[in-house]
Amino acid sequence: MAREAGGRQRPLNRQADGDSIRHMNPPVMLSLGIAAAVLAARVPATGTATFDRYRIILERKPFGAPPREAPRPISPAESFARHLRLSALLEVEGGGIKVGLVDKKSGKSFFLTEGETVEEIELVSASFDEEEAVLRKGNEMAVIKLESGEIRPLSPAEQRQRLIRTRRISYRDRRRQREERRSQPPPQPKYTGEELERHLREYQMECIRQGLPPLPIPLTPEMDAQLVAEGVLPPLEPEQ
Repeated sequence: MAREAGGRQRPLNRQADGDSIRHMNPPVMLSLGIAAAVLAARVPATGTATFDRYRIILERKPFGAPPREAPRPISPAESFARHLRLSALLEVEGGGIKVGLVDKKSGKSFFLTEGETVEEIELVSASFDEEEAVLRKGNEMAVIKLESGEIRPLSPAEQRQRLIRTRRISYRDRRRQREERRSQPPPQPKYTGEELERHLREYQMECIRQGLPPLPIPLTPEMDAQLVAEGVLPPLEPEQ
């Protein structure tokens, strides 16, 4: 209540707020109405939060696709190279390398030069120093050793490293490596002189013991007597 002059009170104007709204600028009222409609549309009728409006954003994968599961390592028993044996490493004209392979399952043998493919098997690279060959079939690569016959499948990371290393080796590098190998002195023989003769005689006797083709070396009386004593050879019949 407001007090007038003379002590009388008069009621306050309760319509002031309504009159203020009615006399508000029309563009302002329109903006408030639009804002209220937008807020009402964003709030679900149930009053609970929902992720439907975020689905289109998630479907676009703004953070990228989830990482693929790492492939399971291939064991030597599962490798395509498990039936192959590296039988030879040969140098070809121009500094390249040719390898000999044997399919232990079929008994078939074949040769491959670097970059060549036979029966879906490609020779990626070969090394005289490491005595090995890197083969590829499809998406799999494996290393085969010459001496031990070991087979080692390569992981995807190792495959990339091998391919990069192979591309870096140019013709000049291969030629240089070949010249270096030629300039090295030949290895010294393991046996010489009397030691070599003794080794050949012992090897000759071992071949006869095992029934293998003998060497073109005549048996001495001592060798013959020892083999007769062992029961490997029958005794010589006396001359008539």
